[in-house]
Amino acid sequence: MTTATLSKITVKPTWTVEKLQQNVARAYAMQLIAAMTVLGKHGGEKALEEFQTIMRTNKVEHLKGLGVKTPIELVQHLAEFEANVFGSVVEIWGDEKAAHMTYTTCGMWKAMEASGKLSPEQIEKMGAGMQNCMSLTAKEFGLNAEVVKSNDLCTVNFSK
Repeated sequence: MTTATLSKITVKPTWTVEKLQQNVARAYAMQLIAAMTVLGKHGGEKALEEFQTIMRTNKVEHLKGLGVKTPIELVQHLAEFEANVFGSVVEIWGDEKAAHMTYTTCGMWKAMEASGKLSPEQIEKMGAGMQNCMSLTAKEFGLNAEVVKSNDLCTVNFSK
């Protein structure tokens, strides 16, 4: 059976926020997995590191442009982005000296897991990569970062 539209129609957005977040997380996750796979095969560790540096630099520039200076400002902006764009559920707390964010649900991680395209080695590397990314991001703000994974939760602690 064929469906045809004889006259032009303008397609209007009808997705719920949840459906939009799921699709954004899936699309972004698939792009990251594809990029990391190709860079790993053809460029090696140096290419992967350069890609990650560029991605992190762009994020830091954006956060600095928003006026982020303190740990609590940092976790607030990171969590708001994760929640609004990927549908993550993130709890934050802290102050001007130390702040914390706990992912009770990570939209990106769920999308990557659902893809079925990650090997156990890639999953392990991603955990180490998150620690490295958070540490290097924190350093740009004169902070330290520690990623703590327990059960199904992941907490990132930022401190001066």
